[in-house]
Amino acid sequence: MSAPKKGHHYRVTLEEPETASRLAFEFDNHDDVFAIIERLKTRDDLVDAKEIPQFALGLKLLGKTLMENRQHPLFSGLFPRFVDFMKELKKGA
Repeated sequence: MSAPKKGHHYRVTLEEPETASRLAFEFDNHDDVFAIIERLKTRDDLVDAKEIPQFALGLKLLGKTLMENRQHPLFSGLFPRFVDFMKELKKGA
């Protein structure tokens, strides 16, 4: 029997109602994205509260891609800056 996976498994669905276009994908992350969204909603030094979910999800997806591809020339310069940005974000206002 295999050990249970650590972390969280998510399914994201993006729909454009006017065209019925739809994209769905799944990803794993060590963080509880819903808990992050709730924590960010309590801050008043960030984007408008209604934008918090897209902000948080965007950061988690970008961060995962950067981490997994940090040696790729396209991402190698961005990764250290992203790490600095995340440190500032976690420090808070």
